[in-house]
Parts: sequence; C-alpha cells; structure tokens
Amino acid sequence: MTPKVVSFGLPVAIGVILLWLMKPGGGSFMPVPVPKDPAPDWVMADLDGGEVRSDRFAGKVVVLNFWATWCPPCVREIPDLEAFHQRRQADGVVVVGASVDAGGTDAVRRFAERHKITYPVLMAGPEVQERFGGIASIPTTFVIGRDGRFAARYLGALTAAELERAVAPLLGAPAAAGPPPEPAQPR
Repeated sequence: MTPKVVSFGLPVAIGVILLWLMKPGGGSFMPVPVPKDPAPDWVMADLDGGEVRSDRFAGKVVVLNFWATWCPPCVREIPDLEAFHQRRQADGVVVVGASVDAGGTDAVRRFAERHKITYPVLMAGPEVQERFGGIASIPTTFVIGRDGRFAARYLGALTAAELERAVAPLLGAPAAAGPPPEPAQPR
C-alpha cells in the first residue's frame, strides 16, 4: 500500500466510525467482528486492591466492558449495563466493568458508588488491555460465552436491548422483550 493511500484511508475509516457512533437518534454502538477464539486469561485489581482472575467467572456469560469515568458514552451506558446485570445475573450472566482510568482506584470507587454500580468494577491496566488486542477506544465491550470463547465485540455505548440480543443465544433462550411473565394461577 502506498503512503498516500494509507494517509488518506486511515482518516476516512476513523471518520466513518466516528460518524456511525455519533449518529443522532440511532444506536451509539457498532458491532465489530471478533473471532470465536478463547478469550485471554486476565488478572485485574478490584477497588479494594484485591486480585480478581478471569477464572472466577468460568461457566458464566461475561459482558466485559472497558470504560473510564471521564468518558461521556461510558457514563451514558452505565444505567443500561446496571439494569441488564440486575436482570440477568440469576441466569449466570455477569457484567464486569474494566476501568482504564489511570488515576487509581479512589476516583473509580467514588464514581461507582455515586452511580450505584453493583456489578464488579476492576482496574484494567495496559497489560490487560493488550491481551484484548489493545483497547483503542472506549467504551469497548466483549461478550464471552460460558465456554470462554468470544461471542461478540462492540465499540461505543451499548443498550440493554442490544445486550439481550447478544446474550440470549448464549443462554439457549430467545431474547427477552420485557419482564418475565407472571406465573400461571392454579385453577
């Protein structure tokens, strides 16, 4: 490839992605192809300084969301991630927030408390980001199946509805359209 093509093509590709992510009234996320390879093992610190390993979530569907406190799209998707986590945790689904904040755990802890985040929030250092191919933009979210293989990857702020579409096939059930139905009353 000639330098002229590279110097023109890369900005155009970045511009197309940015326009897609910022389109008004539409989705602010973009699905990105991901090989169905095994997800890498990782170790991240929790907000109390403890160590959390990926094998802690073995056998679960994991929604691994790379984010930061200073990122507006990241902040915008937190209510949907929290609602999805609350709704699906009993089904063996866990949302894991992997903060890329460089300022340490105190600011992230205060942020998580202020936003009432109940899913695990961990600190994703550069080595973890590299294990996932380098996190070039945030939010970036990976969906990992019970088998430990990548199922989906998204750039941009996700919605609970899109998470349902991505996770439902991994649970062997259709995507839920609303709250679970009321149990039938005995006659």
